[in-house]
Amino acid sequence: MKKKFAAICISLAITLTGPGMSMVTMTYADEITKENQQDQEISNDQNNTKDGENSNTNDGKETENDLIQGNDSDSSQEKAEENITEEESKEDNMEAQQEEPSEETDSEEAVTQRKVLNINDGWNFSTNDTSTAGWNFPSGAGNGVVNLPHSWEYVHPRQSYIPQMNSKTVTYEKTVNISEIKNKNLFIKFYGAARNTEVFIDGEKVGTHVGGYSAFVFDITNYVQGKDEITIKANVTNIDTVSIPINVDYTQWGGIYRDVELISTDDQYISLEDYGNKGIYIDSNVNGTTADVNVKNEISNKSNDDKELKIVTDIYDADGNKVTGTEQKVTAKANKNVQPYSTKCQIDNVHLWNGTKDPYLYTANVTVYNENDEVLDTVSDNFGVRTYEIKNGKFYLNGQEYEIHGVGMHQDREGYGNAVPDDLKVQDMNLMQEMGVNAIRTSHYPHSQSTYNLADERGMLVYCEIPYYLLLSNAESYKTSIKEELKEMIRQGYNHPSIMMWGIENEVYQPASAAAFGKDFQINENTLVSFNSSVAKLAQKEDTTRYIVQAQIDSSNANKVCAKWSKNGNVDYTGVNLYVGFKSSVSSADDEGRKEITDTLNRKLNEYKQTYNASSMMITEYGAGANINQHATMDENFSWSSDDASKDKHYEEYQAFVLETYYSLIQKRKDIPVSFVWNMFDFSCYRNEGGIPRRNTKGLVCYDHTTKKDAFYFYKANWNQQDKFVYLTSKRYTERDTKYQQIKVYSNCEGVELFVNGQSVGKGRKQQSGVFVWDDVKLDDMNTIKAVGTSDGQTYSDEVSGIKAENKNSATSIKYQTHIQSIGWQEAKKDGQTSGTIGKGLRMEALKVKLQNKKYGGNIEYRTHIAQKGWQDWKKNGQTAGTTGEKLAMEAVRLKLTGELAEHYDIYYRVHSQSYGWLGWAKNGEIAGTAGLAKRMEAIQIKLVEKGGKAPGTSEKHYVSNQGVFYQSHVQTYGWQTWKQNGETSGTSGQAKRLEAIKIKLQKMKVSGNIEYQSHVQTYGWEKSWKKNGQLSGTSGKAKRLEAVKIRLTGEMKNKYDVYYRVHAQSYGWLGWAKNGEKAGTEGLAKRLEAVQIVLVEKGGAAPGSTEKTFIKK
Repeated sequence: MKKKFAAICISLAITLTGPGMSMVTMTYADEITKENQQDQEISNDQNNTKDGENSNTNDGKETENDLIQGNDSDSSQEKAEENITEEESKEDNMEAQQEEPSEETDSEEAVTQRKVLNINDGWNFSTNDTSTAGWNFPSGAGNGVVNLPHSWEYVHPRQSYIPQMNSKTVTYEKTVNISEIKNKNLFIKFYGAARNTEVFIDGEKVGTHVGGYSAFVFDITNYVQGKDEITIKANVTNIDTVSIPINVDYTQWGGIYRDVELISTDDQYISLEDYGNKGIYIDSNVNGTTADVNVKNEISNKSNDDKELKIVTDIYDADGNKVTGTEQKVTAKANKNVQPYSTKCQIDNVHLWNGTKDPYLYTANVTVYNENDEVLDTVSDNFGVRTYEIKNGKFYLNGQEYEIHGVGMHQDREGYGNAVPDDLKVQDMNLMQEMGVNAIRTSHYPHSQSTYNLADERGMLVYCEIPYYLLLSNAESYKTSIKEELKEMIRQGYNHPSIMMWGIENEVYQPASAAAFGKDFQINENTLVSFNSSVAKLAQKEDTTRYIVQAQIDSSNANKVCAKWSKNGNVDYTGVNLYVGFKSSVSSADDEGRKEITDTLNRKLNEYKQTYNASSMMITEYGAGANINQHATMDENFSWSSDDASKDKHYEEYQAFVLETYYSLIQKRKDIPVSFVWNMFDFSCYRNEGGIPRRNTKGLVCYDHTTKKDAFYFYKANWNQQDKFVYLTSKRYTERDTKYQQIKVYSNCEGVELFVNGQSVGKGRKQQSGVFVWDDVKLDDMNTIKAVGTSDGQTYSDEVSGIKAENKNSATSIKYQTHIQSIGWQEAKKDGQTSGTIGKGLRMEALKVKLQNKKYGGNIEYRTHIAQKGWQDWKKNGQTAGTTGEKLAMEAVRLKLTGELAEHYDIYYRVHSQSYGWLGWAKNGEIAGTAGLAKRMEAIQIKLVEKGGKAPGTSEKHYVSNQGVFYQSHVQTYGWQTWKQNGETSGTSGQAKRLEAIKIKLQKMKVSGNIEYQSHVQTYGWEKSWKKNGQLSGTSGKAKRLEAVKIRLTGEMKNKYDVYYRVHAQSYGWLGWAKNGEKAGTEGLAKRLEAVQIVLVEKGGAAPGSTEKTFIKK
């Protein structure tokens, strides 16, 4: 069993220094010479993957200014191990299998194993400031007695972005009794103090640590000899300009915000001096069902004599059973720290660490014995065995493709600053797992070891990075801090199987504004490239087993410079932080807006792949802000400006719109193996935007780490397929500005049905994976909305009440834009204004139309006839109809309203056509323009008129054509209708009138051939012969319905064109487009045809619409 460490008391005082502080220059022995290496390293197999390099040792005992980097686990783990838990039971099992000295031997004063004392409680804290203005203490009190972890911030009352104005130095002080361990070696370990820390013992300075995000250790043995009680003081400074980070976009919380421990050891112990790690490094290599495990153990010997030691390294499985182990006899040199000894063992039938699917962990237990076989020291650490790689645009874990579900995450939390208790970190991890996260970018600095322990246990993949952001300085202290913090990060995190990537920088590109921070920040490109190249090489040297990566800002020039230090394998992968759609303008929040975002993203990603000569790219950040109290309807009338990102409106619905668009692109591309949503949680920053002061609103969960935004459920629907659910979006949007709304649901169910005020609206249309929508849902003044999903026979539901809807905007109007030769897109026009040009001989090439302030259900739809291409597909609500960049003219256009809009309005439109000028006003789907005459459209006018109202002008001669397919139908009651052509509707819909006969002909086609057709007639069945060239097919005067038709081309027409046709059938509505003799309609169901449309398409061209369900037979 673990030995309980008797309570002792000492006094500490720590001061954080500010600008102008005297930095203590540390001596780092970055490499051990080959002679020393051979002298130090004794290995059973002579295999040491780290080769003793970068061990940061001094050959003699540490002087008072020597900084000793320490152990790698949070004291919270040590405290937790005191409890009787399953983990302790596991360790008991492990200890029971070891050969240990008896209790009598273990208790002798001559040998004292390592003891660890948490000293978090009862520190005297002082701001050293006479004013309280600008101070914030989210965790713990201000001046007076505080318990650690403790966090604070200072922001100058003018909220200055100049670091010097926000810099403060505070003092923590504590007295501790050390009488029980006064003759032992004593170390003090800080797991996190932000950001620079001076440590004093009884007024005598021990040393300074620079950096606020990693653990560090001071050897205080020489300061406590012969004393029963000591006072520890720490001076802690939050911000300076001579170390990283500087000018960051997150709050630089100050304080001792992680645990502090006193650690006592015998003269021989597992090293505490190697950049804060545990003194053991574990590597593994998988070979089939076995794994070779290499463990490098670092030993320190403070005695004046060489010591014969035995190192026992045992490996235990997750149940505490020993699976393998080794024993080494070594000679530890006198007065030497961090002496590396490597050993290798093999695990048979290895159980791999397999991400969230199976995060299996082994434990390495290292025990050091003296020559009398007495235990001197024991350290254990968990590790996992796994392989991973990126290839062919995908991520592979243990040889299997593994889809990355990544988020970025800062460590602060509302009410705590950076001093977040471990139980709340567990809550955060639970939230991420609920959403389906399996990868975390711990931004933009190393997080606590407890976070990485959780990641190991839960199977999260981790991208861990140093706080090197935006700027390089010529100051040597600044450059040193970058490299030293890199070593701390890698060495402290080395054994975590969750960590797969080391990040060396974030958006470092030295913008011109850097000069504002002083002359040291005036860096030329060559200096930047040279230094960052050296940082990358250092990272590669520190760890050859993981990817070395970086994140760059979305800038062509910045990435071109970045590529210069990344070449030759210095950096394995570069990611780009992309905010297209949030920091750039988007004209509408509809399909057209999605296309704008997607097109821009594709262009940028392709450019950056070329810049880095890479086959794939990471997206290291993407996101948009959201304030859950701000809402808007996402449709063709919503637009976003590039400067809206920094303004006070961040709509919850717009965040979801942007993230849906990004995710769709990521899923479709095959070259984005890793991506991270920015951010999992809102976090504190220095900006004021989105209507919340000092808040970055891009989180999927609010700053309370509890309230989930709509977009949280979008990712849950895509990433978590186990926990079935239905989520109605926009629940907090309680006062809607129109009664016709798109309702959206996120769900991982197979299908979802919507109910409004108890009435079914039907099944949702699947917009994309996890997203179900219902267009133009009519709401009452007050509404209850419910969604019910089904999956494997089970139902899941979500409901919201109290949704008010009111038509608040002005009358419905129409808005349209034209793309003109040599000009491009013109400014939008509306309600009958002229869009295009007259008298300039310029062709119209494309058109976008949208409705504003809709008060009825339905849409505007439109299609264009393009020179050389013919009729294009129908578009709607601001989508582009026509072409751009192809130099092709629009020749004709059709527009129509659908749904309730068609019942309340007529849509009129006329075109200005080459040679003809203004043609007459067409309406409601009729053709306006020309066909077969090679005449360009030059301008257009569009106008809404109340149903049955007067046309804006003459309706004569709105379409001029001399060729194409023409057809005429005989309709119940009405008889023969006028000839229609080229896709127009012949017949009726919604009037329950049967088609009885049809005539079809070709006119003025330039190739030979005919059109033939055959009808299926009530009672008679299929006609026995094909009709052609205007002959009657069907019956007249016999009251017999047409039920189906077939149409085909002959001769050269068959080789040049496809003939498409579709029918409107009783009970079914419009069926799909059949072609070239296929059956269209029904058979054996006694269903009448009511209307028909026929179109000629150049051979192999796109169908006019869906070709599904063209014919239904009983």
